[in-house]
Amino acid sequence: MLFGRAFKNAKNDFWVSIQVLLVATFVLALLFYFVEHTAQPEEYKNPWDAFVWAITRYIGDPGKFAGKGPVTLTGRYIDTFIGILKILIFAVPAGLVANGFRQAMADEKKLARLNDASAVLHKRFRRGGQSNSWYRNEEGLKRFYKCVDRFRSLVNLQIKTGMSVDEILATVKFCPDMRLQNLASTIRKAEKPQDRIVVEHFPLNREYGCFIDRGSNVTIVSPASTSDMGAGNSSFSLAAMGGFNYVSKEIEPCIDEPFSFLSMSKSSLEKIGDYDIKEDVESQALHFMDDLKQLKKRSEERHQRHWFIFIVGSLKTTECQLHFWRLATDKNKKMSNRITRMLHPTANGPAVEREYGSTVLKEDEEILNDIFTDVSNKLSERKIMINENEQSIVSELDNTDRWGSFNDNNINVRMGGGVDCNSFLLRIADEILVYCNFHLAVMKDIADCIKKHIEPEHEISESAKRCFLKDGDGFADDYGKEEVFMKSPEDLKAMIKKWKKYSRDKFEHLDIDGKEQADYAEHHQKKRFWQK
Repeated sequence: MLFGRAFKNAKNDFWVSIQVLLVATFVLALLFYFVEHTAQPEEYKNPWDAFVWAITRYIGDPGKFAGKGPVTLTGRYIDTFIGILKILIFAVPAGLVANGFRQAMADEKKLARLNDASAVLHKRFRRGGQSNSWYRNEEGLKRFYKCVDRFRSLVNLQIKTGMSVDEILATVKFCPDMRLQNLASTIRKAEKPQDRIVVEHFPLNREYGCFIDRGSNVTIVSPASTSDMGAGNSSFSLAAMGGFNYVSKEIEPCIDEPFSFLSMSKSSLEKIGDYDIKEDVESQALHFMDDLKQLKKRSEERHQRHWFIFIVGSLKTTECQLHFWRLATDKNKKMSNRITRMLHPTANGPAVEREYGSTVLKEDEEILNDIFTDVSNKLSERKIMINENEQSIVSELDNTDRWGSFNDNNINVRMGGGVDCNSFLLRIADEILVYCNFHLAVMKDIADCIKKHIEPEHEISESAKRCFLKDGDGFADDYGKEEVFMKSPEDLKAMIKKWKKYSRDKFEHLDIDGKEQADYAEHHQKKRFWQK
């Protein structure tokens, strides 16, 4: 193993040195031919004879293939240089391999340190209770909901682990299930936020993020966990508390040009210049959508309706803290459940009527309204602090002044919301997702309302309960044979590599609109000249 890594480290330099020495040998052999051919025409009839002589000088000419040695003074000088090359041709590669051994040993020590540091860092993300996030059990005793900490600050991790900032940053980079975030991104620029770097930990069992199938007809989806801080963590808790399926996007292959799974536009995809990275992003998106479609297909086979509930974050605001949204303008879907909304008057003109399509089927509109009413009533008793003022959590449904409508690129429409399943968006303010100290209680209230009106008979599995009722390290320990989140970074990387190959093989010929890629033949089906 160590020798293999040593040779791999030295491979490029090794072959470069061999090529340089061979070129030098050829040049010297050519010069040797010109000076010795005149003096010994019978011995060196052509340059090949001189080259054979030079090569055999390296190995002592055991087969007696070489001609006589040089007789001219210049030839003897060249012979001396070849003698020096004879030493270098063995010494240089040997030195490179030795250096490769040293590098491999250093890498092995570094890897061991990173593995040890990752274990220490992961222990800082234990499931624990939050203040004000509590309930009373069947015996009437006060118990806390449990969750993995939404984030840990660098200062906190320094104090708790004794690691330096550089060590923490290197470890986070090494761990596929951790990332750096800036709390300033959750505050409006007008408030002049101060940068504060924190570390997030998240569950990972797909190349795009996380997929948990709990056999439910409800799937909680976090399509932008990488950019919506706290959305993935809160969505995970909400799904566990209701016994719902959970799907989230946690991995961003292209940091410079992040690609949202909430609205998958080809124009955003085209901004990614590197073809291989673009292929990774696209195959991730297609795998993500395929997993959602498989859950919907199972519900259809049961002759039941599937509900997709997408969770996204919203910047700190003094207005609505929890927003239900299900409006689309896609007229090509031929939705039969058209509804008409009256827009409020604006500064640009009077109020106008506009026709909208709902991503919730008409026969299920009452269910959504009941969920919305129950959530509003439950959360009206809870208070949060905004700009040092106490405010109740306001829940709103389809406020057209605040958000634009869904279009063909939006994941709600792509999943067939309002056509053959139900889909709506929960936009939750950062006051709840990131800052308030009872976000678990809020998630439990929402989960109870959804479960009550959609699938009250569905039992919550013990593994799901373990996510929010039991202490433990990291996310839940047991979801089946291949879905254990407590894996080493190297195992996670191997898992990501396996899923990446799966999604590439299955989806690389498709575009995000489900059609054949125009450039697929050029990049993947073009025959090489030796195959024609």
